[in-house]
Amino acid sequence: MSYANDPLVTESTALLEGSPPTSTTTTTNVATSLEHRKPTWFRSWQPNYWAAVFVIFLVGVTSGPIISLAVPSLKELFCERGIPTLFPIHNRTSSEGNSDQTTLTRDMRSVDDGHCDSAEYSAAIARFAGLSTSLAAVLVTLTVRFWSALGDRVGRKRAMQVCICGMLISTTLSVIVRLNRGVSLYFLMVGEMIEGATGAALSFNALTHAYAADVTLPEERTVVFGRLQAGLYCGIALGSTLGGMVASKFGISTVFIWMTPSLVVVNFIYISMMPESLSASVLAKNRSQHDQTASVKVDHSEECEPTDLRQSTPSMSKENITQRLDSFIKGLMPNQLPNRLSGKYSVLMLMITMFLVAIGTSAFNANTDDPSAYHTLVAAVSQMPSYLLFRFRWNESMLSSLITVIGITRLISMTTLLPIVKRSAPHGALADPVVSINYDLKVAFIGLTIETVTLFWYGITPFGEGFYLGGAVGSIGAIFSPAVRGIITQSVAPEQLGTAMGTLVTFESLAAVGTPLLSSLLYGATLETWPSAVFYVSGFLSLASTLLALSVYVKHHRRMHH
Repeated sequence: MSYANDPLVTESTALLEGSPPTSTTTTTNVATSLEHRKPTWFRSWQPNYWAAVFVIFLVGVTSGPIISLAVPSLKELFCERGIPTLFPIHNRTSSEGNSDQTTLTRDMRSVDDGHCDSAEYSAAIARFAGLSTSLAAVLVTLTVRFWSALGDRVGRKRAMQVCICGMLISTTLSVIVRLNRGVSLYFLMVGEMIEGATGAALSFNALTHAYAADVTLPEERTVVFGRLQAGLYCGIALGSTLGGMVASKFGISTVFIWMTPSLVVVNFIYISMMPESLSASVLAKNRSQHDQTASVKVDHSEECEPTDLRQSTPSMSKENITQRLDSFIKGLMPNQLPNRLSGKYSVLMLMITMFLVAIGTSAFNANTDDPSAYHTLVAAVSQMPSYLLFRFRWNESMLSSLITVIGITRLISMTTLLPIVKRSAPHGALADPVVSINYDLKVAFIGLTIETVTLFWYGITPFGEGFYLGGAVGSIGAIFSPAVRGIITQSVAPEQLGTAMGTLVTFESLAAVGTPLLSSLLYGATLETWPSAVFYVSGFLSLASTLLALSVYVKHHRRMHH
């Protein structure tokens, strides 16, 4: 039996130089005395960013088989039980070559395997998954910032436990649907919505980044965030490989009935064992600041309450509009530290950059029912199954191998390439946050440029094997994500790290609210004439995000040198 310390003691260790933390460390944790001790059934350990890496790794292992096998699983369910009534399809021609308008629903299922491989069937699956993803994304957008900010006040660990409970409920409903043929397929949507209401995997993304930021120095966070992303990619690759092996030997249903629920339970147990990154004193301070901020807002609203009808209709002057806009942005965004990132709205512009990237990548999310990875190109690649199944007639093992290649190459990019890139930073980057931010902006711009080229390559390539090349090259560009997150965490107050990460993830999930449904309609409309059209649309959106990131870099670079 060991003992867990409460309050917890945390410390930061330098990653690049191996130096111990100094008195100027700007992390949010403060060492406290070991006063209260309570027995636990496991051996406790000090908070470290590797604890967060393992959490996101398990999330990736759980998401891997869902990413690669969600569309084949839906196809199997639709072929067995018929298309749900809200997503009917019509046969274009009958066996005699005449027009046939018979609707295939759950009351009249198709026993012809040819129907399951048709363009109409693929479009129906895309619409079902697109609507499911959009509904879940709406709830994620509405709740993820709350759960992430809640971690600032009650602790990252407790907030993660809420999110993992949502995943448990979702996987349980998925098991019930697959074990009982009488249960409607719409319960798959219900499960996704429940998971979305608890933040889904996007909350894990925000909370694990905030957890890692709590125990590391600001200038080290880009590399640490890269390792978090590497853990996700490694988990996706491993999960996809295991899912493909299980599906090939025992069937796709086994993956969703036994494998994914077991992984979620393992993650729940691990989260319950991991130490909290914020000490009790820091949590109390954050709660006090939150209460004071809330009371100030209430007092301000009471003071501004109009006394008569004429005062309740303010003049729509340019100054008044600007003040309202500033007030809205201040309420939405965390406080930006002075003498860090240049530009009053630069943090907001970086979040809009990630928003545009997420729109482009979530266009592929329309073809699956997994809302777990909107924030990187892995989400885009993981949503190619419908396209590859229809265009190149890939099978489940080929899809799993593609996701495995993507995961492995991105793992290498984050664990090997990103640290090398950071070690190539100017000499003053470790000591001066302004120089560090300038270098990270350059890294983000280069990464986004590579991502844009990769998206256009997916639309151009005439053979399925080209997606392996695109996935490998795109892995180099994936370094933009930890770079942007590193910039944001260096630019905001330490006590608002959870809020900052939650706001960023809200932007990313907001992109997935309507994009999957709209892109699924585009996918269905252009499936027979121009099936790769969605790749080009995504490429232009990624290009817009690249130009926006360039504008932030130019502004910061000029101010730094002047």
